[in-house]
Amino acid sequence: MLLELALAAALSFTPPDVGDALCVPRAQLSELTACEPVGPGAYQAQYAAAHVPAQPPELPTEKLPRPTKVLEQSYARVLTAGAPLFNSVEDAQAGVAADSLGKGFVFVQTLGAVQAGEQVLYQTRSGKLIRAVDVQPVEPSRWQGLKLTAKPELPFGWLVKSIRPSPLPGIAAPTSIKRLARGTLIQIFGTVRVGQWNWYLIGHNQWVEQRVVSVVSFHSPPEGVAGRWVQVDLYEQTLVAYEDSQPVYATLISSGLEKWATQPGLFQVWARLKDDRMRGAYEPDGSDYYSLEAVPYVMYFDGDRALHGQYWHDGLGYKRSHGCVNLSPLDARWLYEWSALGTHVWVFDPSKPEARAEAVAEGP
Repeated sequence: MLLELALAAALSFTPPDVGDALCVPRAQLSELTACEPVGPGAYQAQYAAAHVPAQPPELPTEKLPRPTKVLEQSYARVLTAGAPLFNSVEDAQAGVAADSLGKGFVFVQTLGAVQAGEQVLYQTRSGKLIRAVDVQPVEPSRWQGLKLTAKPELPFGWLVKSIRPSPLPGIAAPTSIKRLARGTLIQIFGTVRVGQWNWYLIGHNQWVEQRVVSVVSFHSPPEGVAGRWVQVDLYEQTLVAYEDSQPVYATLISSGLEKWATQPGLFQVWARLKDDRMRGAYEPDGSDYYSLEAVPYVMYFDGDRALHGQYWHDGLGYKRSHGCVNLSPLDARWLYEWSALGTHVWVFDPSKPEARAEAVAEGP
């Protein structure tokens, strides 16, 4: 009904005389081949072309193992600013601190709990002890991308926000429609442009705006690149691993916020570490200070920027780092085991407007 009203309004509108420079709305709807692909005519043509096949093609994927625990290590976030560290149980009982972790976005690797009278202590990666009351254990994201066996027939991606799909492109969904969960895998059967944004047909009468979707794009190898290489799309916040021209893995990432942007370019992995400590601050007042022990599966490719696993957030699909390319632990492990020193990393930015981003950078 809404589509019919929109088309009726277009037919009844009389524009100013602009000669041959522009097709009038009536002509756009009745003589599409003679008009530029814009306006209501383009909407009509795109909408008419969009349909869900009777038998949608299956994505060519290979099932990956799902370990019970995504990381062997255990981690905790430090909640107490300036939380003290102790050399021994006796020092902790006496309140004699050896060091402090400072104030900021701080995580420690915990190696086990120790009872010290009425309080519990955790041993940290550094060997020092921290009080259990000063930390909160965290569970890393269980997100995992797709192992591809061929290039898919249709564009695909994931919802990065829980959303109710709309029955028509460009309108709000009724609250009676069931929400689709964040992380839902979708295929795109058609695209309609409404204003500044594309709307994707992802099912029968199911349309979603592009800003809630991370779409996987495929490209040929950059000039001079052969064998295994990695593509990072800064707008869509996706990563694709290739063997020559064949995509073999695809997933979501979190790259750098605009203030600490991940830089486009062609790079090579110059260092690989199974884990590494990362810390830093870029604001003059140190308000963005972070310190993270045992960041897993680190592949440095552009100075101190790295592809690496993360255990401190579950916001993949949105920019939120200080410049590194964050991956889930399972994706980072796969990429670490598949790649090698010298693996090319092609980072590109399609320069689309208003890329999704969290407001505050958290971690590398």
